[in-house]
Amino acid sequence: MRKMKWKKGYERTFFLLVLLGLFLGSWQLISHYFQQQIIEQQESYLTKKAQLLIRQLDVTHLKASQNEQALTEFVHQSNERITLMDASGKIIFDTNDETLNEHRDSRPEIKAVLDGGNLGSSLRKSTTLKEELLYVALPIKKNGQLEAIVRIAEPTSGFLPRTDTFRRWVFFFFLIFFLILSSMIYYFICQRNQPLKTVLPVLKKMVRDPQRTEIIMQTPDQWEELYQTINALGEQMSKMYRAYTTTEEQLYTLLNELMIGVFLINLSDSRLLLLNPKMQMHLGVVDYQPGHHYTEVIQEPKLIQLIHQVSPEQPLIHQEITITQGRQTLDLSLRYFNSPEGTGQILGVAYDLTKVRRLEKLQKDFVGNVSHELKTPVTSLIGFTETLLDGAKDDPATLTSFLEIMQKDAIRLDKLIREIIQLSKDGENSYETQTIKIESYFQQIIQSYQPTISKKDLKIQLIGEDAPFTTQTDILYPIIKNLIENAIQYSKNTGTILIRYEVTDSLTFSVQDFGIGIEKEDQERIFERFYRVDKARSRHSGGTGLGLAIVKDYVKLLHGTIQVESHPGTGSTFTVNLPKI
Repeated sequence: MRKMKWKKGYERTFFLLVLLGLFLGSWQLISHYFQQQIIEQQESYLTKKAQLLIRQLDVTHLKASQNEQALTEFVHQSNERITLMDASGKIIFDTNDETLNEHRDSRPEIKAVLDGGNLGSSLRKSTTLKEELLYVALPIKKNGQLEAIVRIAEPTSGFLPRTDTFRRWVFFFFLIFFLILSSMIYYFICQRNQPLKTVLPVLKKMVRDPQRTEIIMQTPDQWEELYQTINALGEQMSKMYRAYTTTEEQLYTLLNELMIGVFLINLSDSRLLLLNPKMQMHLGVVDYQPGHHYTEVIQEPKLIQLIHQVSPEQPLIHQEITITQGRQTLDLSLRYFNSPEGTGQILGVAYDLTKVRRLEKLQKDFVGNVSHELKTPVTSLIGFTETLLDGAKDDPATLTSFLEIMQKDAIRLDKLIREIIQLSKDGENSYETQTIKIESYFQQIIQSYQPTISKKDLKIQLIGEDAPFTTQTDILYPIIKNLIENAIQYSKNTGTILIRYEVTDSLTFSVQDFGIGIEKEDQERIFERFYRVDKARSRHSGGTGLGLAIVKDYVKLLHGTIQVESHPGTGSTFTVNLPKI
């Protein structure tokens, strides 16, 4: 009997020691992992600060005073330490000790950069400050060659103690959880295997089919609480699984509907786990099936190169790239993280900036062109006015000649301003709808250009059957006017202009000249504002470079299409199709 009691006491003591060992080991593991995460986050923070600092340094003159001033101001009111070194690891300037000029090429973070790495980091005790510091070193390169090294360091006492309160709470909750779990395990062991025959089948069913709720119907007094707990656990697990399934479905639905490209790669086997439809469209992927090697699906070399650069040491890459196929501009962010299973994964998020960049360029070109086009006639008017005021007005012939030129420039300036105002009109404005006769409408517009037509001895032919057409004439008029005006301007003397038209369910007309023609590369840009094929000739003829831009915008307002066919030296044909209103 005593031997049995001694054996039970020994087993209980051994059990308690094992539990205590498991608790301490588990807590040490959790504490170490938590501290490591804090250090990695701080390392990423210091890396970003170092990258920001590098942009402020003068690489050409490393020993310049502005570099020292920039370093000193960068660490002002902080406990950080920044060291600037040359390409061999020799200290140029140190914010903590300006007298230092020793070599640091033996330090781990510096050695990593000297060996060709893009980042070096180390956690160790400083020999000069006598305290533990986190070091992050980044190379400064010029034309691919290492020019200098920037190292930024921060005492761990500056960020690790801030997590002590949170760690104590984690320890407290972990201790409570472990005590509860230990008590339950101890209780089950003491009760031996009495409830196992009842509980185990239910638990297996719960694991096998977590969506289904399993209930233990037996209710003996001795195990009533346990069985009720298992029943409650099964019900709660079933609810959690259904909630998890619903959340997962909602997540994938959201990712599929997002206007942002998203993909996920598992690094352990290089499998592509997720590629949402928007990202498929960016990359030109058709019939995507998850589970393939990512290089079999992603064919873009620039993206593959960036994926290869992501690692635990460089967990975040943010870069703007242009897709080779489709010429799309993407703002791409790649982030490395560890999955719950412990495998490394890469999450990629891509924003389409193609339209933004195109609009930025168009806006910049538009402002520059407007300034230039307005400046030319204004400068001319000012110059002729000053000449007249200086005495040229006393010569009647000179006065008349200058006034004619000034009138021409003023008319061109007025035309330019009117066309800019016309382009800026709101496309949602309501316009009056009218039914017109096509042939007489063309004749009316041609008549307004009769002086120029007679001067150049041009012949204009209208080809088609006259028919009524209902449309918004306030929008149609500038379309026809600008196309005919362009044809007249770019036609050779004694040339011919052909205007063909046909009315069915829509109006289709074309304006063909046999003038200078348009190069293939210019045809893609002629509808841009202020773009001219022949800049000198257009300006001489009074053109503003806005006519075809107005045509394109107004055709779009009428929900129509416009096409151009042209060859240098043989002329151009503009074809417009407009639906009935």
